[in-house]
Amino acid sequence: MKYVVGAVLGAAVFAAFVAVFALLMFVFEFGFKYAAVFATVSAAAGAFAAAFYISRKSGSRGLITGVITGAAVFAVITVVSLAVNRGGIGVNTLFHFVIIVLSSAVGGIMGVNKNGDPKYI
Repeated sequence: MKYVVGAVLGAAVFAAFVAVFALLMFVFEFGFKYAAVFATVSAAAGAFAAAFYISRKSGSRGLITGVITGAAVFAVITVVSLAVNRGGIGVNTLFHFVIIVLSSAVGGIMGVNKNGDPKYI
């Protein structure tokens, strides 16, 4: 159950970040210049939130939980992106993978260590 709630929480945080960035792009008339950066930051924030929640509920192995969560988020985003854009995997894909997995790993570590008792491994 914690994985489902974590996935829903991550999706909600992702959607909230996308909405805020879309509003910023509209108000400040950025156009699509920063859309890729905003999308990556939104995905990283969603992965962070999901890993934080799941590892908080698990109580141990925050780094492993975070990396697995980040890899799962990246896989879902990549499959959807490939299906919608019909593009390929490039150098930017590796960059997105690193950013999403690192933010998720940090979320997992922080979620486990919320009480101040370090248990990140």
